[in-house]
This record gives sequence, C-alpha cells and structure tokens, in this order.
Amino acid sequence: MIILGINAYHGDVSAVLLRDGELVAAVEEERFTRVKHCAGFTVESIRTCLQMAGVTPMAVDHFAISRDPRANSWRKALFTVRRRPSPGLIWDRARNATRVQHLAETLAATLDLDLPQVRQRLHWVEHHPAHLASAFFVSPFETATVCAIDGFGDFVSTSGAIGRGSRLEMLERVYFPHSLGLLYLALTQYLGFRQYGDEYKVMGLAPYGELNYVEALRRLIHLKPGGGFELDLAYFRHHAEGVAMTWEDGEPSIGPVYTRQLERLLGPARVPEEPLEPRHEAIAASLQVGFEETCWHILTGLYQQTGISRLCLAGGCAMNSVMNGKIRTQTPFTEVYIQPAADNGTALGAALYVRHQVLGQPRHFVMDYAAWGPAFEAVEIEAAIGVHAEALTAKGCTIQQIDEADQLWRWTAERLAVGQIVG
Repeated sequence: MIILGINAYHGDVSAVLLRDGELVAAVEEERFTRVKHCAGFTVESIRTCLQMAGVTPMAVDHFAISRDPRANSWRKALFTVRRRPSPGLIWDRARNATRVQHLAETLAATLDLDLPQVRQRLHWVEHHPAHLASAFFVSPFETATVCAIDGFGDFVSTSGAIGRGSRLEMLERVYFPHSLGLLYLALTQYLGFRQYGDEYKVMGLAPYGELNYVEALRRLIHLKPGGGFELDLAYFRHHAEGVAMTWEDGEPSIGPVYTRQLERLLGPARVPEEPLEPRHEAIAASLQVGFEETCWHILTGLYQQTGISRLCLAGGCAMNSVMNGKIRTQTPFTEVYIQPAADNGTALGAALYVRHQVLGQPRHFVMDYAAWGPAFEAVEIEAAIGVHAEALTAKGCTIQQIDEADQLWRWTAERLAVGQIVG
C-alpha cells in the first residue's frame, strides 16, 4: 500500500510517502525553492518522494491532505455571526479555502493523472488530528497522552487525545481566536522580528533578560480549569480587524497581530534593525516564562484526563526546546516523544492517519531519526562544486575534500572551538 501525504497552502509545505506503513521519504519544498518556510503547493517534494520510492503516480493508493476545509464549519459560522469580523478577514480565509478545495485538480495536473482517479483516492485530514497522528503513530509507545499546540489550523490551536494502538481518541480542543502560538507570534512581531518563523529568535533572546514583565504579560492569557486558556483579545487584532496573510508560492507572511493596547502595556514596539536593548531581552524572558506556565497548565490538564504518563507532543509550540527540556520536571509526564517536524510534519501525520485511523492497519514503524530526504553521493557533490569552482576560487574560497572521518571531526571541532560557523 502506497500513501502519499501532502501539506499544501500552509507554511512549510511538504510531502511524504509511506509504503506498507513504513516511511520511505519525507521532503520539504523549501529544499528545492531555497525559500525558507515555502508556502503554496509542493510540486518538487511530491516528485522527489515518488522518485525515492521508485513508484509512479498511478501506484499511489491514497492521497492524504493535512487540511479539511469542511472541519469545524458550524464553529466558523457561529464565530462570524457573533464576532462580525471584517470583510477583509472573511475574504482572506475564503480565498485560501478555495485553493485548498481545488487541490485535487492541482494534484491531478502535477502528476498527469485523471481527476476522477485522484478524487477517488483523496482523503482530507483535519490539521490537528494530522499533528497528533504525526507524533503518536511513529512513537515507541503503545498507549500515550497526545497533545498538539500551535498557531491555528482548520480553526483549532490546541488539541489533546489518547493514543491506543492504531487509534486516536480525541479529547479537548481550543478554538480560534485563542492560541498560545499566536501569543508568541504577537510578541515576536512586537520585538521587531517580522519574518514568518522568527519565534526561535525570541526563544534565543530570552536567556539574556530579566523577568521584569511577567505580571504584565500574564494579562494577555487567562488559564481556565482543566487545561484550557483564553487570550485577552483586547491585545490582538486577528479575530476582528483581520490580518494580511499570504500563502501563495514563495515565503509566507503574516501581518501584525497585536493592537496598540500591547504598546500601551509594554511601551513602543521595536522597529526591525534597531538595537536590542535590555527592555527587549526582559520582555522575551518574561514571555518565555508565561509560555511555559501555559504549557504546564495544558499538559497537566491533559494528564488529569488520561492518567497516562507517556506524552507525544507535536505542533509549532512543540519546537520550543527550552520548554521541552522541562516537561519531565514540571508536569507528571515521565516519558516524552516529540515529533521533530511541525507543520511540515502534518504531511506525515495525514498519511499515518489514513493508514491507521481510517483503514485500521496496525502500527509497526517507529521514527527514531529525521533524515528522510534525498541524499547525495560524493561524486554528485564534487560535480556540483566543480561547476562553480572557478568563481568560488576567485572569491577566496578554498575547496578541500576530507575522506577520513576522524580527520573531518577534528577539523570541524577545531573551527567550532574558536567560534567559527560550520554548515
């Protein structure tokens, strides 16, 4: 059985291929476009997965998409009636939904298949179940508490489940407009980091700061019984005014999600390229504390529901490695498995969800490393360098081949030891 999983029209678009439940290939589109967090449709990743598996498009039994435009429709309608968001917000969401709904046509054209062939094999998997599946179904655990925390996907920001064997039993969810990922995004933008995916810079800035803004930032998020939470929406604009978002081919972008109320609370926002001051470091440090407190609240609430001390974690917020390192000391969980791919990992999750949750196939695969893309032999690398050798030499580059592993490790360690950068 061949299953092709696809994450499209979102950040970090990607594709994976499963053969009889075994992961054969997992590739992100940015590796080919050279555009970080590439959005749009994932043409080259799909082609590469098929090539690595040695199969033709006709051999694919199931296409699994990590989006479901129909998911949570009544909640979306109720939100629109109650909140009356701006026409711009409605139009932006509708435009993205239209692209997703026409994905079968795009896929058929990409793979040169008849449209009915694609539609018969196509499965829509909601974003958060794909997140959950991407962690639990490849974990070494037979049973586990499963949690996904991120920005938003199909109107959900946070979800929990119990994983047993080849099944996921969904538990509580947190819906739009409340999101821990959006809280971190708002402060990332406020601190002058405006590119999509810049949250890691704030996590790296946090250790330099004093905890001077913890109480102020606690006003932005309210913890609820049982592991739930809500944002104080006075500080955010994504739910009412609308936020410009671009999910076309190329780099995704998200406009400012915070309101002037945040600047009244913390002072003026940092303009990109301005020097980082102790105040900015302190805000980053305080944000990290508030973020961790909310994570402990979510995870402890889930444990109280499941009583299972093994945790599988997924989603963009699960990329906060500082938080991850404290899970076993700050929560009741004793064993932790974290899916190393966030939104790009939903392609894997969608494929696994179809394999196990939809088709009822048993699990037998454990994902214990993350290098699933194409590899290159030494002769290919040498040829690629050779094409540009003259230009590289003219720029002062030295080309050297080191064949012995011990020599390579020593060469690398020596450079790291004096503060140089190695890629």
